[in-house]
Amino acid sequence: MSEKNTLVVKINNQEYTLASSASREYMLGVADIVDKKMKEVSRLNPGLNTTHTAVLAALNVADEYVRLRREYDMLKKQSSRQHY
Repeated sequence: MSEKNTLVVKINNQEYTLASSASREYMLGVADIVDKKMKEVSRLNPGLNTTHTAVLAALNVADEYVRLRREYDMLKKQSSRQHY
């Protein structure tokens, strides 16, 4: 079984304890992405409460993920066609 790393991070001025088998550096990187996205949403929409800010940040991250996943799948498909 993988060892769990525990780490306290600050996201949008709130502390959260993360536990994961991923490295501390990876967990810090993920937390940093979420923190930056929440701060960006807060800056653009200053009247939002934390819940709405978090949902909009999650939607933004999910949008980036879906776009990158589609691009990856397209490149993978193009690459497999070139090998035949």
